[in-house]
Amino acid sequence: MKIPGTGGTYSPQGGASLIEVLVSLLILAIGLLGIAGIQAGALRNNQGALEQSAAVLLTHSIVEAMRASMTSAAAEAEDRSVMQVRPDYSNAAYLCKTSDVTVGGVVGNDLRRWVENLQASLGAEACGKVVCGATAADANLCEVSIKWNNSRALGGDAAQVVTTRSRL
Repeated sequence: MKIPGTGGTYSPQGGASLIEVLVSLLILAIGLLGIAGIQAGALRNNQGALEQSAAVLLTHSIVEAMRASMTSAAAEAEDRSVMQVRPDYSNAAYLCKTSDVTVGGVVGNDLRRWVENLQASLGAEACGKVVCGATAADANLCEVSIKWNNSRALGGDAAQVVTTRSRL
């Protein structure tokens, strides 16, 4: 293109200015930081979901152990029915360490192993309790609760609780 009155030619600017490049890099950096923050939150929430799934599986594991050891638990009691033995699983307070388990035999071994599994899966603060036959009407009904610290998840509770009710 000719410049009027000069006889010379000029071409329009072919590249980007330094300021345009810096603004583009700034926008890209902000976007990448946002993506990194979203990724970190997603990882925390995935960990919380994994812990909730593990807690549900652990509640079912103790119920199945109770079903499997009903005969053994009954044999350990001399003159008590199976229903009267099952409250040996019960503890009004949470079991937070293996030394909290005061019963012996198959029942005690099941509970100690369960508490170890709780803490291995959900952390050292995890505790569990099993209450069976609270009333005569629901003698075979057991309630298993597990609590653990889920505050690492976004909006998670420091005392997350999962409860499962099952009939033996």
